Amino acid sequence: MPLNHTSQYAELTDEHFQAIGKLTVEWSNIEFLLGVLLSRLLITPEFLARTYTDHMSGAKRQEAIKEASEIHRYRYRYKLISEEQIRQVLDINNQITQLRSTRNKFAHFCWSRSNDGEIFGTNLSGGIPKGRKHRKSFVSYTVAELAEFHQKAYPIVDVLSALIQSLPEMEEEGLTKKITGR
Repeated sequence: MPLNHTSQYAELTDEHFQAIGKLTVEWSNIEFLLGVLLSRLLITPEFLARTYTDHMSGAKRQEAIKEASEIHRYRYRYKLISEEQIRQVLDINNQITQLRSTRNKFAHFCWSRSNDGEIFGTNLSGGIPKGRKHRKSFVSYTVAELAEFHQKAYPIVDVLSALIQSLPEMEEEGLTKKITGR
């Protein structure tokens, strides 16, 4: 049985659910914008790029962004996208990586209330209770820590949005003519 269903005292509070919801919404924004960012780096129309990025995890999108940034550096020598823009892309990508393990816990752990100010999560994995795997199989967060995570994620959405707007966009309008000449 899921942890928060075991008793009324284990059920998360509305404040817990609200904090988790804020994190979830911002992470969804981040993952969507990673796909848009990748389309800009690949000089591909955004809608067409979604057919590819929709099947990628956030981590895979980040790997592809890093690789595309390296191609702009080595192959194109920053002719299409400037060195400063690539630096910004890699910087925000690193910030997202730092938040990803926390996000993954919310997506994959079972949660329970420790008390009104703290929640406890575990992945309920099997195995011997020792070592690295065991240490990574549970975590507690206070409501203040959840708010802090949201305060880190929220501005990343704004930075990603502004960065995307500064990059060249391959618009669909007129694309057929650009390719076929007709």
